[in-house]
This record gives sequence, structure tokens and C-alpha cells, in this order.
Amino acid sequence: MPTNSNTRGASRDPRARRTRALLRAAVLELSMEKDLDGITMGDIAERAEVNRATVYLHYKDREDLLLDATESTMEGVVEAARACRLTADTHRLFEETPVHLVNLFGHVDRHRALYRRMLGEDGSPRCSARLERLLAQAWFEQLLAEAGPGPLDEDTLLMRAHFLSGGMLAVIARWTRGELDGEEGEGGAGGMGVERVAGLAWALIRGRG
Repeated sequence: MPTNSNTRGASRDPRARRTRALLRAAVLELSMEKDLDGITMGDIAERAEVNRATVYLHYKDREDLLLDATESTMEGVVEAARACRLTADTHRLFEETPVHLVNLFGHVDRHRALYRRMLGEDGSPRCSARLERLLAQAWFEQLLAEAGPGPLDEDTLLMRAHFLSGGMLAVIARWTRGELDGEEGEGGAGGMGVERVAGLAWALIRGRG
């Protein structure tokens, strides 16, 4: 039966959770081997070693599964963003890009095809909106916790968090599509490498771009 992500996340059936984990892992593996448009539900079922009907018990279609698989990779992105302090030590900028931000782009690079597909112009608006909200919430909580004494302007903090989140998504989307020029590096043949794009993103986050 068709389900939504909330239903999937709320399931307490260990067998169902295990099956969905296998399906998510299968589509992530396949996304690194071939174009996502060429991945069928049958391919996913075969890789996960389940029958095709089982896939449809948990996901209504391939897009639903891709969204859930992408969400399952978002935790690393959000936690890495949360670890990049936005307001601490404002009197001196870090000379080196935080390892958490490098890890964020490294994580995206490992799943480049999936992020390119889901964040592209013909991708999933649900995925983009979900990741943008998660990033904005992580940064808003950090800004709120680090705000100084006195009355808080939460609207301004929230706007800044969404501004940063939207900018980060735009960078990720264009980087995974190979639209950012730069030195050839570990981020992909002929494209800007992980450390380079992370460093530029950090400069922009800290207002030094």
C-alpha cells in the first residue's frame, strides 16, 4: 500500500525497516553506477534481493523511493552544517575550512548523481524543500542559541538561516551538475574539487566571499 515518509519513519516493524533500508541502499548504489532515469523498480528490487511487488508495498513509485533515499542521506549534510559555527569567534576567521564542511561536500560528492538528479531543474521539489528546511532549522537553532543578551529578533535570525540554506542548496545543485568552474580535483573530473568548493562556501558563509 502507498505510504508517505512519516508513515515509513514511524513504523516499528523491524522487518519493514530492514526492507526499506535495503531498498534505499540499493537505489543509492545504483545511482553511482548509472543514470537515474535508467533505474527501474525492477533494478532496485534485484539489487535489494526482494521481489518487485515488495518494493511497491513500501513505495508508491520510484520518485517516492528516491525521495526517501535522499532523505536518508540528509542527516550527514545537516549535521555537518550544524557543526559549522556561524557566529563564534567573529573577531577572527578560521584560517582553514572546518572539516565538517569538507565532509558535507565529500558526502554530497559520493552521492553526486543522486543529488544532481533530485536538486536539478527537473528534479524533486519535495527533496529540495525538505533539505532546505532541515538546513535552515539547524542554522536557526544555532543562531538562536548563540544570540547575545537582550531582545531577540527571531524573524531576522530565521531569514538569515533560510538565506544560508538556500545559498548552500544552490551551490550543491550547480556543483553536482558541473556548472562551477575551478581546478580539477577530487570532486569529479574537470570540476571544482571538494576542498575548493568547501573553502569557497565557508568564505561566503562567514561573509568573506
